[in-house]
Amino acid sequence: MIIFLWPLLLYSQKGVSPSDFYQMLNNHSDIMLLDVRPDFEYNQSRIPNAIYAGEKKVLLFRLENVLKTTSILIYCQDEQRSNTVLKILKKRGYSNCIHLKGGFREWQESGFPVDTVWVDVEM
Repeated sequence: MIIFLWPLLLYSQKGVSPSDFYQMLNNHSDIMLLDVRPDFEYNQSRIPNAIYAGEKKVLLFRLENVLKTTSILIYCQDEQRSNTVLKILKKRGYSNCIHLKGGFREWQESGFPVDTVWVDVEM
């Protein structure tokens, strides 16, 4: 699984564009998609199939049984929080992580799918 993201890993600190992010999500079913925004933002709207991980304890709980080689895509509202989470994951040994450049805001502005059905955050 590491192979498909390898060329983008060189740019992972800068993030990838919404179109590249969208292609990754659609071309690979075994990606973990993490939304690291606050719960009220996640509740209102999110990228389809995103998993809430907006608090550090929730993030660590979500990753408890995840292999270190799992491909993980991360986003927040404007990419600052996701960049911080990216650094945390890399320090913990997750080597195949990439965040969304421009965050959820740019994702929406680019016209990519958004799930707006209200959900309550669950652990």
